[in-house]
Amino acid sequence: MSLSYRISRRLRLSKGASGRTGVAIAITGVALALIVMELTLAVVVGFKEEIKRKLTGFDAQLTIAPAYSIGSGEELQAITADSTLYWHIRQALPENASIDAALRMPGILKTDNDFEGAMFLARDPDGDFTFEKSNIVAGAWPDYSADSCRNHIVISESMASSLGLAVGDKVYSTFVVNGTVKARRHTVAGLYRSDFGDYDRTVAYTSPDLLRSVASLSPVQAGRIEIRGLAGNLSDYAQALQTTLLAAASTGQLEGYYPVSCIEQTGAIYYNWLALLDTNVIVIFILMIAVASFTLVSSMFILILERVRTIGILRALGAGSSLVRDIFVHMSLRIVLIGLAIGNVAGIGLTLIQRTWHVVPLNPEMYYLSSVPATLEPWGLVALNVGVVAISWLVLVVPARLASRIDPATAVKYE
Repeated sequence: MSLSYRISRRLRLSKGASGRTGVAIAITGVALALIVMELTLAVVVGFKEEIKRKLTGFDAQLTIAPAYSIGSGEELQAITADSTLYWHIRQALPENASIDAALRMPGILKTDNDFEGAMFLARDPDGDFTFEKSNIVAGAWPDYSADSCRNHIVISESMASSLGLAVGDKVYSTFVVNGTVKARRHTVAGLYRSDFGDYDRTVAYTSPDLLRSVASLSPVQAGRIEIRGLAGNLSDYAQALQTTLLAAASTGQLEGYYPVSCIEQTGAIYYNWLALLDTNVIVIFILMIAVASFTLVSSMFILILERVRTIGILRALGAGSSLVRDIFVHMSLRIVLIGLAIGNVAGIGLTLIQRTWHVVPLNPEMYYLSSVPATLEPWGLVALNVGVVAISWLVLVVPARLASRIDPATAVKYE
């Protein structure tokens, strides 16, 4: 334990009323700055996670479209999801990646009195439907592996309200395929609400067998292959997968060149919007650090003024300028640590309250979420606290030098 630290521990943070006020203001400033920064970090991280979760729920992280014929260069109408294609896809992706054959087809939902345009989505029944099931607000998610659910659909609450439908009602759909109009009759099995307005207004779920029958596809054919469950840089995965599929097509192992798209490009409008949040975080962090730094420097000046005679005695006893400087830095860091303790308790507490009870609501039409999201990241909290301590130390070193330059003879006579 250094001598400067031992001396600083013996000295009280305040001696008079002005000192107590200054210390209280400094502690409050640090605590409030940390609370605001922690809440900002939790909200931004939570907001990004929720929006990306919804995006990848409706649109896969990576998508493989039907191939271009090697001979003619024309795009094929469907993908033959055979073992050879799946094997090549697996070579470029982690083992935990989810690979599903999927179909998407535009159509029209029609009742006796109204109609709505819809994008019908279907995936293999063996896939992971956690996202879809979590959005169900009425009815249930159909078991599309059963023939009895072949004509069941799930539509959004907003779509059901517009068409005057409820769970169990019948509704017709119309598709146009190669100039031919095809109609199907459905039963509404469930209603969902994701608060993602752009998708809630158009997406309807149905069985893959129904869409295959409409598009005249065989049981092993699909309109696209969707990949989810990836962690990390999606663009890197997309590039690796595209390279693998191109190499396989060039050697004749695949029927054509399969284009790969990444949601970071297809959903660029959302990702660019989320990227703007980082700028807001930086601005808020700078402002909060400036406020905390100002209060800390003011508090240190008060500490120095209250202990001018103590400084003179220490210098007269042979204390060097670095020892005097470190004493006041250690004393000010005690203020920082007290402020951090209060700030962490309040910041983490408020985050947990919002995460558990959703106290602060949002307008889903504007923010795609019904309440303010809050996600705690342990490493982010640790980095934030360490950063505050490091910046505080740097800010305090300069004013602490003033204490080390006080003349001993003048200091002892100071009143």
